[in-house]
This record gives sequence, C-alpha cells and structure tokens, in this order.
Amino acid sequence: MRRPLCCVCAAFVVTVFLYLKLCPPQEAVYDYPEGEQVTLLGEVYKKEFKSGYQGNTLVIWLKNVRMSGEAETAGNVICYIEADEDLTVPRAGSTIAVDGEVSCFDRARNPGAFDARAYYRILGVDFRLYKARIRAEGSRYSAYHEILYQLRCHFEGIFDRALAPKDASIMKAVLLGSKSDLDAQSRQLFQKSGIAHILAISGLHITLLGMGLYKLLRKICLPQAVCAVTAVGLMIAYGDMVGMSSSAYRAVFMFGMQLAAQMLRRTYDMLTALALAATLILLEQPLYLYHAGFLLSFGAILGIGCLSDVVSPERRGKGQALAGSLGIFLVHFPIMLCVYHEFPVYAFLLNLVVIPAMTFLMAAGLLCLGMGSLPAALGAGVAAIMGWVCHMLLLAFERLCAMSLRLPFANWIVGRPEDWRICAFGAVVLFLYAAHQYGRYVSKGKACEKRGIHVGLPLQVRFLTVLAAVLLISDSPVDGVSVTFLDVGQGDCIWIESAKGEHFLVDGGSTSESRVGTYTIIPYLKYMGVSRLDAVFLTHLDSDHISGVMELLEGSGGDTDTAAGNVADSGMEVEIGRICISGAVIEDDAYEKLAALCGSRAIPIYRLGAGDRVEACGLGFEVLHPQGDYDADSRNAYSLVMKLETADKVTVLLTGDAEADGERAAAERLCGRADFAGIDIYKAAHHGSRYSNTQELLALTEPALAVISCGEDNRYGHPHAEAVGRLEEIGSDIRMTKDTGAIMIRIKNGKYEVENFIK
Repeated sequence: MRRPLCCVCAAFVVTVFLYLKLCPPQEAVYDYPEGEQVTLLGEVYKKEFKSGYQGNTLVIWLKNVRMSGEAETAGNVICYIEADEDLTVPRAGSTIAVDGEVSCFDRARNPGAFDARAYYRILGVDFRLYKARIRAEGSRYSAYHEILYQLRCHFEGIFDRALAPKDASIMKAVLLGSKSDLDAQSRQLFQKSGIAHILAISGLHITLLGMGLYKLLRKICLPQAVCAVTAVGLMIAYGDMVGMSSSAYRAVFMFGMQLAAQMLRRTYDMLTALALAATLILLEQPLYLYHAGFLLSFGAILGIGCLSDVVSPERRGKGQALAGSLGIFLVHFPIMLCVYHEFPVYAFLLNLVVIPAMTFLMAAGLLCLGMGSLPAALGAGVAAIMGWVCHMLLLAFERLCAMSLRLPFANWIVGRPEDWRICAFGAVVLFLYAAHQYGRYVSKGKACEKRGIHVGLPLQVRFLTVLAAVLLISDSPVDGVSVTFLDVGQGDCIWIESAKGEHFLVDGGSTSESRVGTYTIIPYLKYMGVSRLDAVFLTHLDSDHISGVMELLEGSGGDTDTAAGNVADSGMEVEIGRICISGAVIEDDAYEKLAALCGSRAIPIYRLGAGDRVEACGLGFEVLHPQGDYDADSRNAYSLVMKLETADKVTVLLTGDAEADGERAAAERLCGRADFAGIDIYKAAHHGSRYSNTQELLALTEPALAVISCGEDNRYGHPHAEAVGRLEEIGSDIRMTKDTGAIMIRIKNGKYEVENFIK
C-alpha cells in the first residue's frame, strides 16, 4: 500500500470529523456571571499591545488559570489592561495574579454572523477580563519566550521607524505575525480580493527563511545534520515568536520532515507530512476542523499536492502555475462559501502575480530588519531603502487588488450552500482525483508504455465536470417565501424574499449594537447569497430602524477611482433598487442625510401613503397608515404600517414603531373589508411597548404568531408586561429576538414554519 502513514492519518482526520458531527462536545460552563469582579492566577503565554478607541491596551493571554485560593484550573483567559506609565509588563511564562470584570464571548445570534464563542473555544480561551489590573507577579518565568517577545518588539520598532504606519502594520503582519495594528482598510482590501493569505505566517515564509538558512549553512561546509537541526530549531523559534498558528505549525513541521527525509536518504512525501501535521494538531484540539485558517492552510497544500495534476494539461511544464491555482481553488471554493459565503473570482489570477512577488517583499523586509538592527550609521540608510522597496511592492498589491475589485463579478456572493451540495462537490472532486490516479496506473502498464498511450479523462471533460460541480454548489433555488426577523439588539430589521427571488428589507438599525450593518445585516445578506435589494422600506427614520441601512447606503457604490482605500472602505457593495418611506415623513436632519446619500448614488426615494401597494412576484405590500396628508408630531407617529400578503394568502402585519393612533387607523382599514380573516404573523409595534399593540388592533387581527424585536436588558424595559399580556390573552405564539436570536419563517403552500436561530 502506497503512503500507509498518510492513509492512516487521513482516516484519523475523517474519524474526528464524523465524531464531531455525531457527538458535538459540550461547552464548558463556568460560575462567573457577566460583569463579576474576580481575581485569577495564571501563566502568561502571550502578550501584545493594541491600539483602540480607549488608547493603548496591553492584552495578556493566560493559561492554567485558577481562582485565587483554589487548585482547580479554569482554562485560558484573555486580560485587557489599560496601559499607562506605571504599568510593568509581566514576563512571558511568569505566573501573575490579576483581577477584573468577567466578560463572556458572544455567540452568533444571526445566520452568517461571527461566532466569537465558537472561535475562542477553538483557541482554548474561556472568557475575558476587562478593566484588569495586575496585582502580583511570580519570580519564575520563561527566558526563552521572553527573549522571543523582546526580539519581536525590537523588530516591530524597526518597521515603525523605517516605514509609514500603514506599511509598517502590514509588514509586521507579514513577517512577525502581529496583526494588532493592522490597517483595517488594507485587511479588508486583501480579504475581498482573495490575497489575505499574505498576512498569515505560512509555508512561503518557512521556505524562504528555513531553506535559505539551510543552504547558507551547507555552503560553509557544516555537517548536514548540524545544518538541518540548526535550521529546524531556528524555524521553531521563529514560529514561537510569531504565535505558532496552525498554518505556521504546519509549515514548520513539514519543513522539518523535508530535512529529516534528506538526512535519512528517504523520499520526502508532502502529503504524508501534511496528514501527519494535521493529525498532531487535531490530537491536541479536534475543534480545529472548524477553524477557517486551519482549513484554508491545509487545503491549499492539499490542492497543490493532489489536484494540480488533475486539472493540468497532459504536457508537463505548460500552465503548471495556473494548474496549481486551480487545484487550490477546488479545495478552497467550498470552504470559502461555508465561511465567508462569497468567492473572489479573480483571486487565482491575482495570486499568480502576488505569490512570486511575495518573495521579493519578504526579502526586502528581512533586509530592512537586518540593516535596522545595525548601528544607525551603518544600517539606517539601507533599511530606509528596503522600506521604500516594501512600500512600492505593497502599493502595487493595493493597486492590483483595487483593479481586480472594479472588474465585473469581482466578488461572487453565493451564500451558504446546503450540506448535500457541499458533499456533491466533494464527490465530484474525489471522482476526478480517482480517475486521474487510475489513468496514471493504467498508463504505466507495459502495453500503454510501449505504445506511448496516456489514459485519462480529456481536459475538456475535466473542465466541464468542474464547471458542473461549481454550478451545482453555487445554485440556490428559491423555495417559497422567506421572512427573517434579524436579531439586531434594540432595533428592527426584517428581510423578505419572494418566491421568485426578489429581496426586500424592512428597516435595519439598532441603538444597542454598533455598526449593525457591517456586523449583522451584511453578513446575513452574504449568507443568503444576496447582493441586491429590490426595495428597502424604512417605516420611520429613528436610528434604531435606519442606522444599518445608512451603512449599506454609504458602502453601496460610491467612487471607484484608483485609490485602494475607497474600494476597501466600501464594504460589501449592496445594490439597492429603491428606498420607500412614509409620505408623512418629517424632513429633519435624518431625512436630509438619507436624501443626500440616495441622491449621490442615484437611488430613488418613494413616498408611500395609506392605500398604496407595492407588488412583487407572489408578494403584495399594502400601506395601511399613514395617510399622505397625515400631520405627524413625531417620527413614531408617521411610522409605516404595512400588510404583507403572499400569493397563497398568508399575511404578515408590519407595524414599525406605530403609536395607538396609527394602529387605530390601520384597524379601521382592515375592519372595513369583507374578506378580512385576521393576520397570521404580527410584528409587535415599538418593540413591545405598552403604549402600542393596543387591544383594539390585537382583538381584530388575532395573530397566530407574534414577533417582538428587542434587545436583552434594554434600558426601555421592552417588551412591557402589558403588551405581552395582551398577546397572551388572544393566544399568540410569542417569539422574542432577545431570547431566540433571528426568527426565520418559511412560507409555502399556504402554511408557514418558524425556526429560531438559537435553539
């Protein structure tokens, strides 16, 4: 059997994956309530300074943490300590006593949102301490790790002196693994264009540094064993200095295996080394199978090692670089869709330029560090020249990324594929790999070798098979009408999809969640594969209903000049067909800002009044309040009240923040219809306020399902007990976003199913 160790390790990885699917591990539960003041003892294993809106902060990662006076450990904790002149930074490996306020990591409350709790669980971190203070530090520490920390700080200082702040932050991420000061625009630009991997310590770094050092030592005629041990040892130290992420661990381990194979006069097998590295990581933390960095790092090597030959031409040497990129694509595509729900279409072409250029960027960066470490009279000039080279290369990267993002279909927003589609895509890739391996085996037979016959699928067939698999995984057919009440904290946001794939948003804002558009609405739209909203209804212009929509407007088009920052800062470019507001809107500052943004992006604003209808495929939005000439004395008073009706007669009443007067007007319009048979789904007005959700309206509509959108522990006390009591009296099934997260409703064949995001 070929590659027996590789097969055993691969089987182990598959077993771990199946075990995690069938028996998900239970989360650890701690008796530390949110905000409680505690004193902990723990060992420092990582430390860094971060700049933020509250100034400089020292972030310390502690392991083997336990409560003061107790022996039982609580895992790992992150401490945030305000940096001041009197702060003494604890040494790496030392045990410190620290007190602060407990803060638990938030779990995702909407589809597509970042799950901080799951992410830090993979890293083994249980909770955070805010407003932390160091009370005591032990005398024992790790000299090895402290030296590495000081060396890293020294190198960071060289970049700060030789480069502009933006370039320095990128180079510190590229060579030192320090992303605390990374420029936000650069991070977003590289991620959107598909070259964010240059910011992670990976095999390219180890190949350039490790193999360069090994060959240099060999040239000075040192024994091979000494050269190999020295090179591997220094690469381990480099990995420890930059944080030893999963990608760095993989690269260092595979580098060590390669040199070990040379010393033992054995053939180095990349796939065996890759599988063994994955096994060792998963033995320590099986949950790394859910870590995007782990999957993308190992997936890239798997694509090169297994699939580049599958998609390459029969003639060697032609198009091999492109074949390698396509091999990586076959592995990365489903991972990117599952994690980011989009794919940068031109990334594989961009990487054909960026990856070779990274060698020059890293060489210039290393020379900058080397020369900057010499006395100023000797090395300052050369360090400055190397800094200029780094600047020009980074500028070229930015220009290329900006150019790629301006091309048509630059970011293909697909959404999160169904599991069976992911499995089908994987089955196609495995079929192509098996067919390729079988063809190679048959081609090595005597009869084929004698006649020069190459057995295998024609390139055109392979290409069409891959294309079919891509179309299969990216297809997202619409099945009925979908209505989702997003959990935006203290605010409202409702997403609606028609049976023909039209998309609408009713409100989108929050007063309790910052940047709700960036962190909640846009990730959800990506998750659903939405890049265009046919219409956005703003019931009124309070910030808890429009703040996120304003973010979308600010990033939905804008200028597309050559400045990379403009492209990076635009976020996800959501195309908005039109904005619909109340005809009785008060033209205040909020209205003027909305009108200015819409005007600059040529988005029309429609004013709606009672009796107006907006028709879609299988959907109808009817405005019940206010009248066009309604004289409102507040924003809540002119709030739109709309009845949404599907083709199969399922009805949804959307009330915004309507007050009693608006509810009365809506009830009168509904009551005057002979065919009115109540409301199926009711969005509670004004987040469940006692002054809205009147008995008159609820008695008339008798909704089977009532959804209340409100934030946990909000300062208004929503929902009020009186409003909840009135809903309970009429027998409504009451769902609250503060308890359930997003509430997703699927309507089909005159029936609807309700699913809570948080079970």
